[in-house]
Amino acid sequence: MPLASLFPTPVAMYEFPDKQALNMELTEILTAESKTVPSIKHSNVGSWHSKNDLHTRPEACFRMLNDMVVRCAQETTDTIGKSLGYKLPRLTAKTHMWAMVMYDGHYTIPHTHANAHWATVYYPDVGDGDQSDDSDSGVIAFLDPRSGVFPIPGLDITGAEFLVSPKVGQLLVFPGWLTHYVHAYRGKRPRISIACNVTYDAE
Repeated sequence: MPLASLFPTPVAMYEFPDKQALNMELTEILTAESKTVPSIKHSNVGSWHSKNDLHTRPEACFRMLNDMVVRCAQETTDTIGKSLGYKLPRLTAKTHMWAMVMYDGHYTIPHTHANAHWATVYYPDVGDGDQSDDSDSGVIAFLDPRSGVFPIPGLDITGAEFLVSPKVGQLLVFPGWLTHYVHAYRGKRPRISIACNVTYDAE
C-alpha cells in the first residue's frame, strides 16, 4: 500500500572547501571585533553576538558571503518547488546577517528565526573543540517540530533532535520556524558562525 510522507522539514547542507581565503578574512575580522565591540544578547549564553548589520558591511568578505547565502537559499527554494511541481514567481531576497563567536563553555538556547523564510548559518572556523563522533561540543541541534508524538513500541520513527557537527566552509539552510540550539562549545580557539535570515518578496 502506498504511503504518503507528510509535512517534511527541509534542511540543506552545502559545503565550500575552497573558501580558505574568505574564511581567514572573516575569522580575523570577527575575532578582533569580539574583543572590542560589546555583544548583543539574544539566544547566546556567554557567546559574543555581533551587531545585526553584517549584510550592510562594505568589506568584500561580507558581500561575498551574502551572495553565497542568497544563491544557496534560492537553489534550495527552486529544488523544493520543482520537486513539488510548483511554478515559482520571480523572487527578490532580503537578508539580515550577524555573527556569533563562541569561547569555551559558550552555547545558545533553543530559538527560532520565525520572521524569516529561510535561516542559514555558515562556519568560517569551527575552533579546536572535540571533533569525535560521540562529542556534542559546538554541535547544532534541530528539534523535531512535531509535538505530542506517542511512538509505537519498536517503531519510533520520530527523532527528538537532528544533530549536525559543523565543518569549516559549511552552509546550512533551514526553515526559519525550525527550533534549534547549539551545545556548549569546548575548545581553546574560538568557534565562529555567521547566521543570516532570508526573506522573499514576489516580483
